[in-house]
Amino acid sequence: MARILILSSDVVRTELVRAVLMGLQAEVRVAEDLAAFYRLTEQLVYEVVLVVGVWPFCCGAEVLRRVRPRPLRRPEVYLLSWHQAEQTVLGMLECGVDQYMTFPLNPGRLRAKVIGVLER
Repeated sequence: MARILILSSDVVRTELVRAVLMGLQAEVRVAEDLAAFYRLTEQLVYEVVLVVGVWPFCCGAEVLRRVRPRPLRRPEVYLLSWHQAEQTVLGMLECGVDQYMTFPLNPGRLRAKVIGVLER
């Protein structure tokens, strides 16, 4: 079964993202902080990682290095954030984020993107 990991300290946005993913043939796990996130990424391989907010990227690309330690299997990393400044978006994409999506979130678009990854 496919796995999706959500990194979010915001309960409301976490539940919003979970609702978008409801019914997919995937196990969805949630990490509320970086310690839990790192622990979960060391235990399992995920097809999709959804990061809610730019706060985990304050220390550079460490989040991406930890989630992608295996060269043969690279999960897609989507960043969901309110930040719309061009410099922020470009910085995250240069850091290695695969998709940058802004709130208010388009649920259909997010769901379609995740389904596309899971069907590969």
